[in-house]
Amino acid sequence: MTDTRWAANNRRVLGAAALCLGLVTATAANAASGWQAAGSFTGARARHTTTPLGDGRVLVAGGQSGATALATTQLYDPATGQWTNGPALPGPRTEHTATLLRDGTVLVAGGDTGSASTNASAMFDPHAATFTAVGAMAVRRARHVATLLTDGRVLVSGGRGTGGQEALRSAEIYDPVTQSWDGTSQMPGMGKRQHSATLLRDGRVLIAGGLDTGESPSNTTALWNPATGAWTSTAPLPGNRLDHTATLLPDGRVFVAGGTDGANSLSTTLLYNPANDTWSAGPALLAARSLHAAALLPDGRVLLTGGENLAAPLATAEIFDPGTQQMLTFPSMAQARSRASTLLLPTGDVLTTGGEGINGALVTAERVRTSVFTRQGTANLPSGRTQHRATLMPSGDVLISGDRVGGSERASTLRYRPDSTSAAAAWFGLPPLQQPRSQHTQTVLADGRALVVGGWHVSTLSSSEIYDEATQSWTAAPPMLGHRYDHTATLLPNGTVLVAGGSNGTPLPTSSAETYDASSNQWLAAGSMSTERSRHTATLLPDGRVMAAGGDGFTNGGGPQATVEFYNPATRQWSSGPAMSVPRSGHQAVALKDGRVLVLHRDLSSAAIFDPASNTWQGAAAPQATRTGYSATPLPDGRVFIAGGRVGNTDIMLTELYNPTTNTWEPAQSLGQPCSDHTASLLATGKVLIAGCGAELFADPVRSSAPQITNASPATLSTGTTLALTGLRFAGDSEGSGGNTGQSATHVPLVSVQAVDGGPAIWLTAQASSETAFTTRAVPAQAGIKPGLYRATLYVNGMASNSVLLNGQAAGAPNPPTNVTATPGNAQVTVSWQAPVGGTPPASYTVTAQPGGASCTVLAPATSCTVTGLTNGTTYTFTVTANTAGGNASAPPTGGVAPAPGPGGGPGSGVQSVPTLSQWGVLLLAMLMLVAGVRHRKAFD
Repeated sequence: MTDTRWAANNRRVLGAAALCLGLVTATAANAASGWQAAGSFTGARARHTTTPLGDGRVLVAGGQSGATALATTQLYDPATGQWTNGPALPGPRTEHTATLLRDGTVLVAGGDTGSASTNASAMFDPHAATFTAVGAMAVRRARHVATLLTDGRVLVSGGRGTGGQEALRSAEIYDPVTQSWDGTSQMPGMGKRQHSATLLRDGRVLIAGGLDTGESPSNTTALWNPATGAWTSTAPLPGNRLDHTATLLPDGRVFVAGGTDGANSLSTTLLYNPANDTWSAGPALLAARSLHAAALLPDGRVLLTGGENLAAPLATAEIFDPGTQQMLTFPSMAQARSRASTLLLPTGDVLTTGGEGINGALVTAERVRTSVFTRQGTANLPSGRTQHRATLMPSGDVLISGDRVGGSERASTLRYRPDSTSAAAAWFGLPPLQQPRSQHTQTVLADGRALVVGGWHVSTLSSSEIYDEATQSWTAAPPMLGHRYDHTATLLPNGTVLVAGGSNGTPLPTSSAETYDASSNQWLAAGSMSTERSRHTATLLPDGRVMAAGGDGFTNGGGPQATVEFYNPATRQWSSGPAMSVPRSGHQAVALKDGRVLVLHRDLSSAAIFDPASNTWQGAAAPQATRTGYSATPLPDGRVFIAGGRVGNTDIMLTELYNPTTNTWEPAQSLGQPCSDHTASLLATGKVLIAGCGAELFADPVRSSAPQITNASPATLSTGTTLALTGLRFAGDSEGSGGNTGQSATHVPLVSVQAVDGGPAIWLTAQASSETAFTTRAVPAQAGIKPGLYRATLYVNGMASNSVLLNGQAAGAPNPPTNVTATPGNAQVTVSWQAPVGGTPPASYTVTAQPGGASCTVLAPATSCTVTGLTNGTTYTFTVTANTAGGNASAPPTGGVAPAPGPGGGPGSGVQSVPTLSQWGVLLLAMLMLVAGVRHRKAFD
């Protein structure tokens, strides 16, 4: 073992020992996480805009590097942490504004082209990935402020005009319905630029400070009323300031921080109360700063980042707590930044991009989480349980069945009702299982009932039974074809349940698999895996296949194994996949928000991530301490919550959060009591229910003004569905300003849906939205909706609402691809095809090579894919399968093609077009493969 690995292992061992001895305190767990690198984008920039999009991504537009204005844009995906190039702006611009509108488009207005300010406006459509020119403003302006009004229009005020540093008095209104600008009355007094604009709760806009027409710092303020279109002067600031931030607090007051008086950066803060038009002093900043950024956090606090003092950029950050009226220390950024842009993401992270550093414009970004996952009390579990199963049901309740107590299995079942506005959380008894059991599986069917299968009681069980939430009763289902416990059960895209592996009545691991069809109430054989598996994992991939990984084997000599294989529901066949780097059994697998799969070792001594797109495994950071018997829960924000476990025979209270975007582990508050072999269920409320050693909830702290969904229609989700949500506070409680003010909030609601078991998030952009309603555009086929429960969540100001549960319904199967060709290369073959005509549009395509089963997967509309890891000189056939949530369809296999080294796959080979086989050819190939399979099996008999 290397010194580095020895040190890392020692840290984990010492950490585990400290946990057993109770030496890890809540104080350490409550420390905020530090800033993490969020990648680099193309083109260093400052004075740019950063805008959240309705599809979950972030648009970074324009800005300047040195004296050069930029026309380039970048797109950031918080789920993957990846930057990609976006379409160019219609022209270079800096010190402009970019405002997300209620239909999901982004209005880019004004700015400086590098030679003069402009009145040009453009609209960015995330669906088409294009900018389109819209009506020009009446006045050229830069360093202005844009504010999204409650009625969906945009108010643009002040800025620098065409006459050098001239500050403008004028204001204009953009109407997205007519895509045109209308003038409104001028601001009172002198013009303004580098001021702030804050949307108040009553819909008025507060303008404060800035530079006036005479290039003097100003203390004047004004209120604009959208109902009358009139301006009124209000109480002036206690002192002059510009380049400050102004943030609406949850209690309706406005927090003004820092800025400059024209000579020095300020450390003073102010609080404005619209109720009585008064200003009062706030706490002094820990560091004087101007040209900084502000982000309203989900818990109601305000994070201030960067800026400059004495012309030097700052890396420091601090938090204003309205409850205590104090400024709190916060970890500094990795790089000093002024004129950066900061945004609160729906993940709960704060993202800061670019800015001016010590040596000029920056090309990097950072992100940080400001909250700690916190324990909350709930109704106490009637009695302790272990090795039971817990499943979220369509009603939002949690079903708990079976367990093992004192060495014996029980048939006891319980129902947990989460707290709501009308009732407190509570536990209710249910009729017992028809068969006592533990080590079984529990799966919610496409029709909303729960299927309980197999397990152990005295001996291995083959029985299955079904719970109906409507009648709160259990009924017998047909027994499985075989006996098994420590198996897996996976709801497939076609609505059937795949049960695979486990230990049989011998008891030895088995390779057999079968599917349960609720519509016919019967079990059917589903082939056999290539090896026996027990205590393995089975994970549904975005393309509809199931990945079975590791487990205890038998023919391999027993014990954990590293092998992996895939089940294809369309063909009901198993094929081999890339092996894990280490053998595993009793481990856990979690579907991540970006489509990858996190695998955690049984004792958390290692972790790895499988990427279906590249068909490869990647290393992942290991937690701070090893333990077994823990729970792993995927959260809507993309993190994975690890709770409890045991070290040796001692249960522990440790919890941690894994962030796959940064590949880091974050602390969370400890459990209320040591616990292992418990269950963890993500509720529709966004909280995680831990049940076993009592019951408790975990969640990020949020303020009482969080948005709330009260109804969703329809209750089903499928391709083409237009989802209508109604509720409260869909317009948020903060302004949607952009540009040089550094404001990060947007009160345009964003909506995502995600399977309750984790996996990719599907962002549904708005067709229309208001304070109390949100109507999505139709769900695209690429969303790949599958049968099962989904949670719909609405975000405003980066703060999540409660979730509503929807029943996923798969679309129909696609037609098969056509005109498949194969081009050999060095140890690889590139396969191309034409998209199928008719049927449901595919969400993805999978290319599988035989022999060996190597594969590659691409998302539609791509029509080519390169299968790597092949052996030169070996002849392969390739099958292209079109995938939707409703099924799969494959083209006939190609003829044989052999990869070879050298240009084009070998001397003189060039590009080789390989026709697909005829039906007779397919039959002949199948017979040859059957004979080969028989010989292969006999070799091991």
